[in-house]
Amino acid sequence: MKKNLSNLSMVLAIFTTAFGFAQTDKVMPCGTYEAMDMHFANDPAAKVRYEKIQEQLNKAALDFVKAQSKTMAPPVYTIPVVFHVLHQGGPENLPDADLINAVQWVNNDLAKAQLDASLTAAPFSSLYINSEIQLKLAKKDPSGNCINGIVRHIDSKTNWSQASANSAAYWTYTWDPTKYLNIYVVANIISQGTVTGGGQIVGYTYKPGTWGVGDAHDAIVYRWDYLQGAEARSLTHECGHWFNLSHTWGNTNAPGVACGDDNCNDTPPTKGNFTGCPSSLSGNTCPGSGGLDNIQNIMNYSDCPINFTTDQTNRMRTALADNSVGRNNLWSPGNLTATDVNGAGNCAPIADFISTTNTYTVCSGSPLIMKSTSYNGTISAYSWATSSGTAATPTGTQTSIVFPTPGSAIVTLTVTNGQGSSTVSKTVTVLDGTSPVPNNYFESFEGGPIPANWQIVNPNGGSVTWEQTSLGAIEGNNSFYINGIADFANHIDYLQMPIINPQLLTNNTVFTFKYAYARASASNNDKFEVQGSKDCGGTWQTIIGLTAATMQNGSGGVSAIPYVPQASEWKTEDIYNHPNWFPYTGYSSVMVRFMFQEDVGGVGFGNRFYLDDIIFSDPNGVNDLTKSISFRMAPNPTTGQANLMFVLSDAANVKVNVMDVTGRNVLPATEYKLQPGEHNIEINKGQQLSKGIYLVNMSVNGAVMSRKLVIE
Repeated sequence: MKKNLSNLSMVLAIFTTAFGFAQTDKVMPCGTYEAMDMHFANDPAAKVRYEKIQEQLNKAALDFVKAQSKTMAPPVYTIPVVFHVLHQGGPENLPDADLINAVQWVNNDLAKAQLDASLTAAPFSSLYINSEIQLKLAKKDPSGNCINGIVRHIDSKTNWSQASANSAAYWTYTWDPTKYLNIYVVANIISQGTVTGGGQIVGYTYKPGTWGVGDAHDAIVYRWDYLQGAEARSLTHECGHWFNLSHTWGNTNAPGVACGDDNCNDTPPTKGNFTGCPSSLSGNTCPGSGGLDNIQNIMNYSDCPINFTTDQTNRMRTALADNSVGRNNLWSPGNLTATDVNGAGNCAPIADFISTTNTYTVCSGSPLIMKSTSYNGTISAYSWATSSGTAATPTGTQTSIVFPTPGSAIVTLTVTNGQGSSTVSKTVTVLDGTSPVPNNYFESFEGGPIPANWQIVNPNGGSVTWEQTSLGAIEGNNSFYINGIADFANHIDYLQMPIINPQLLTNNTVFTFKYAYARASASNNDKFEVQGSKDCGGTWQTIIGLTAATMQNGSGGVSAIPYVPQASEWKTEDIYNHPNWFPYTGYSSVMVRFMFQEDVGGVGFGNRFYLDDIIFSDPNGVNDLTKSISFRMAPNPTTGQANLMFVLSDAANVKVNVMDVTGRNVLPATEYKLQPGEHNIEINKGQQLSKGIYLVNMSVNGAVMSRKLVIE
């Protein structure tokens, strides 16, 4: 603040609105400076460029005030807007009406037209003026196609990662920022781990000059649940940053810490507020404040945001007029014509749909429910078609389709209105559900990088996911792990087993795994789950859920040191005897996956989780047979040949095969018709096998038993 406001002592009854940013201490209204700081840390030259541009804009704002005519009305700056709604069929796919309403809330704030504008406390009430800035939804896309200003994308990036978003490749939907204000609507904004105060981020953007002119990052990202009803007013704050306003306490995301300034003459230096709405504007102890605090300022974090000031308005208009940051083309007559902001937006619909389970893989004979997520206009007719299977409701907004034959099936949706129609097709993978593993199966992750028929799913992207490691193991030399030390908060990763057939098993089945884990701190909130699917991945339910507190006990405890487990720190979990497993025992095709989520709702960067020694077998009968025939193998471990020894009481058909840990046969299968008596079958007689762990399977009249063989 360059000039002092008079020192007033006042007590005002300020009506706390429903439009406040920070409703609880779990909400961080704005992540703008966190995102900017991360960019500058990665590109110091960008910070130098930004600071030079800000100096230029500061000077331009001063020149604007000096040259401002008292008789000539200022131009109205009209800004074309496009919403990019990223969704996965959930509530984040907001209706058009909510987003149209959000634009109106912002425009009312910019125009001093809100119902509560009259509640702005003196002396700031006289400083709150109509900015002559308005947002309008674009009615044409960059190719000149008719749109209504709202574009929808089925995309997992709806769980928006601030850290991943530092890459230009993350912003695939941004239209030219010199022609449109792009607003991404997402389900969640995942912090890079340094947000002051923690919790969920409502929205963020980058101030002008942070990136080069026309860069795809030049956009606003906002959570869907703060764009509904009166909550949508909070979008004005982020638009303020996009128009080059700072927080009232300066260029940080941390209010209430230290006195700061936003370079506006008529907003007092302040520490700022985080939630609440103090009834008194006096008592500000920051130097140069004159004792006053503009608690109601929209660029504060209080629960009663109402006003901008005249200098803030001047700075916004200056940024729009300056050609160094590319904002000046937005409101030009040529661009307003090209984006057709005054058009009706009556367009042909754009077809799209999603599986309600968010998967396009299904077992043959099982259904998938498809739901239309079409957009861009009112739709009068829907038509579903399939290359295999039958749509239960071929003319509805949603349909269930049963796919009878394994292979690929094409599902097509056509939507129509008075302006035209469009069609979209998607491929469904139909699996036969046959289990590729025997009913005596183990996995100790000795092969790499991933066992046969297993799958790693990394929905959030990023470099951290399930991977093989030799840092620690309970069986053999390797295990699989999540390196939480380098993982961001809320990231989810899946490790999926091959399809198994529980119908082959009995009440004495063994289905277990072992894990080891250390919790980075007592507040870390890692989560691990075993999940099952009875429809080839169509839907998933939790079988076992473990918290960080549960996992640390009896394992690695709490430790900030990178964790390497000792043998005594491995814990065993029994899936088969868990009550949630029972519903799966009647199915012949079951998928099981292991899910790890990093520090849910926290800051991330925890410690390590290890998984090893997965056993899925039926000892009932087979174990009795194994004992009765004295089935054994020696020497084991061996540097060369091993002997498979057993005794038959009756004649039998015997088959022997040897597999590596990926399930691949590594020696030719051999079959024998043997008489009663003692038998010895030589394994690896020619020493063909290299060092490693193998599974020797022997079938006696169809009953399969196995022994692990270690070649040293």
